[in-house]
Amino acid sequence: AEIDGSTTILEAGEQAGIGMPYGCRMGICHTCTLTLVSGSVTDVRNGDQYNQPNEQIQTCVTVANGDCTLNI
Repeated sequence: AEIDGSTTILEAGEQAGIGMPYGCRMGICHTCTLTLVSGSVTDVRNGDQYNQPNEQIQTCVTVANGDCTLNI
């Protein structure tokens, strides 16, 4: 899916018709946590960047920095 820099990964997956796990949608419950396979994402709450394979990211509070792949 193609998204802009302000659309969360959770929202992008849902827009693409992918059944994404979620709970609170605020980064509290960690239900949306998935494994980053490749690429880079930024946490919109604090600006932290994640770009290491096998890192756990919360899709409800992260945006993609270009192409990225997740293990859903």
